[in-house]
Amino acid sequence: MHAPTRRRFHPLLPWICCCLFLGLARPAPGQDTSLWRSISDGLRQSIALKRQELSRIRQALPDEKEALDTALADVSSRLDQILLLRGVAGETPWAARSLLMQLRELTLAVDTACAALLDMRDALSRAKQEYAVVRQVREQNASREYADLVNEELAGPGRDFKELKGEVDATKAAVDTALSQADSLKADIETARQEEVERFITLFRQAYFDSSGSLLRLSNLSGMVDDGVQWLDAAPRFWRPVANWTIWERYLAAAVAYFLLGLGLVRLAARRWPALATGRWPSFVWLAAGLALFTARQTILFAGNQFTSLAWVVAVAWGVTGLLAGGPGLRTLLACFTATVALDAANVPASVAGAFLPVLAALAVWRLRRLGGRAVGCDMAVLVAAGVAGVLGYGPQGVAAVQALFMLHLALGVAGAVQRGLDARGTGGRGSLAGLVSPLAATLLATLYVAWVLVFLGGPGLMDYVFGLKFTIGRVTVSLDAVCGLLIGFFLLRLLQAWFTRLLGLVHLRGKPIDPGLAHTLGAVFSYLTWVLFLLFALHLFEVPLGALTWIASGLSVGIGFGLKDIVNNFVSGLIIMFGGAVKKGDIIQQGKNIGEVVDLSVRNTIMRTLDNTTVIIPNSSFLRGEIVNLSYQDATLRLAIPVTVAPGTKIKKVRKILVAIAKEHPGVLKKPAPEVLMNTIGRLGLEFILYVWIGNFMEKFQIQSELATAIDQQFQDNKILVAFQSVKVKYKPKGTEAMQLEALREELKQKRAAVFGKTRRLRRVHARRRWPVAPVAHGEEE
Repeated sequence: MHAPTRRRFHPLLPWICCCLFLGLARPAPGQDTSLWRSISDGLRQSIALKRQELSRIRQALPDEKEALDTALADVSSRLDQILLLRGVAGETPWAARSLLMQLRELTLAVDTACAALLDMRDALSRAKQEYAVVRQVREQNASREYADLVNEELAGPGRDFKELKGEVDATKAAVDTALSQADSLKADIETARQEEVERFITLFRQAYFDSSGSLLRLSNLSGMVDDGVQWLDAAPRFWRPVANWTIWERYLAAAVAYFLLGLGLVRLAARRWPALATGRWPSFVWLAAGLALFTARQTILFAGNQFTSLAWVVAVAWGVTGLLAGGPGLRTLLACFTATVALDAANVPASVAGAFLPVLAALAVWRLRRLGGRAVGCDMAVLVAAGVAGVLGYGPQGVAAVQALFMLHLALGVAGAVQRGLDARGTGGRGSLAGLVSPLAATLLATLYVAWVLVFLGGPGLMDYVFGLKFTIGRVTVSLDAVCGLLIGFFLLRLLQAWFTRLLGLVHLRGKPIDPGLAHTLGAVFSYLTWVLFLLFALHLFEVPLGALTWIASGLSVGIGFGLKDIVNNFVSGLIIMFGGAVKKGDIIQQGKNIGEVVDLSVRNTIMRTLDNTTVIIPNSSFLRGEIVNLSYQDATLRLAIPVTVAPGTKIKKVRKILVAIAKEHPGVLKKPAPEVLMNTIGRLGLEFILYVWIGNFMEKFQIQSELATAIDQQFQDNKILVAFQSVKVKYKPKGTEAMQLEALREELKQKRAAVFGKTRRLRRVHARRRWPVAPVAHGEEE
């Protein structure tokens, strides 16, 4: 088979462009005809090259037609064999899936066989188009003289092109006749594929939604034995043709080449990151082997069957399990996964799979029970349920549950590895890139897991079928495909906005970084535009016609006139502020009694953080209704005024020297403009001075004021300078009403009198005893 004709840049194209240019330029009648003669000579050379190309096509056409006929005969024969194998394959989804793989390979074989003739047809079609361009140039005329000039110079090439066109038409007709046979065969293959897809869907529903009969009944158990005997007799007759269709020499050679290439890439990666391959070489070997088998299966014709699928799936599963450092529990599930995949690849009947599944589940549960653990308990429950399902006649469902369990462990392991990698590269905070990539990665992995399970169970056709299921709510069409696309698009949009913001931080204009306020405005505009595009994308995903949104627009017009006018007012005000530049992110503004820094500026409101870390949300419309005090409109510097009053008689020069020295020594005070001290007045208390200093950040205002005041007080004490203070007389005012105060005074007076009278009584008694003593009693006389 000859190589396909190569497409190249044809030399006729420049001459045709010149002709069109001259036709549009409309030269004067008396212009020199040398240019047209050179164009005519170029056209003749191009026609000669075309004839040579046509001669080569004619020479190669018989061989290409013969090769195409041979290839189409082989494909037609194989199509008949595939149609006959339907009765031998067995009523299992995997058998129908194998036939679908072969039908897809037949379509690729027809396309490959037609490649050379398709190139020939494209070359012949281009020659006809060039002849049409020449005719168009000859028909263009601006005056009689110009038309005569063009017809005279292009008459010869026109006749040659006309003769060439007749030969091209004859050759192209022969090519089209040969390709029509291929098109007819492709139509037959597509018809067979559609029938097989319908048969596959029927078998899939029977296998996964119907019961094959409980094995607890003796009749069903006998039927299971009959199914096994029939399978042993029919399976080899299905496997042998499928295996013979595969060109194993090419397949294995391609797999070995891809395997060596994969090992080379792993070796280079290990040199760059030594910790990557430490203790993981066996896993990388398994993974490279699986990917090599998969790539060879995709590149070699007729290599797609259940045997090659089993090989690359198991190899990749072993490799990923090793890379994830899965323990004995994951390896046990891997063994169960391999056994169930072998059941599917062997087209085992549902009843036989149901009988095998309890044994496999019992062995796996025994192994996992020895390991223990909470997660192992969940796995044991799924395995026990799968074994019970097999006994009850739901063997395919149990097999699918075991496979989905292992795939879930792999998906969670990969998700954990991705999350650890993101945490290692960033803080993982809410605003970091790692925090934005994390939900996107989780959504992608969840979508890929669902797609993987569907593809593994029923092939790409089942995935397209499930993702294409739709239901309608009003005029909105909801499908799994649309929901997944919406979630992935949302997280991609957030990530794109974050990347754009980071990119603005790296942009330099004239050697200087871009202004933060301008960067914030550009980022906000980009964010709003992308959100609008995302809204249109969401409407497209859910098939919502834009005409259905007219009632929303009419409702908004009424709402804007009544209840939404404030929102619209804030929106328009935000646009004016953002593009006007009066307020930017990072500015220090004063709104009423609040002074702070603008931390965010949107089309609805402005967020300001005050000095005490209080967040103030200001509607944008309030800026347009009143004045805007922007303390950092020109620059971020700010002048502080610190009043100082000293006692009368203090030396003025000494005070100024001390204040200027303190200001210059402070690290937060700017050198330019230099600090200065002005004597304000001679007041009632003493000499009043004002220290003016400039600072670079308004947020440090109170801290610098405090530090300067402390330093001034310390220096004044060291230099014995008195600070003037105004004396204040403090008078205590009792609490309560006037009556309550009088009552309290009476009570207090009573207590004082009682205390005084008590002391007076004791003194009187003592005085009376000393002045009038009592005579002693004579005890003898009394007796």
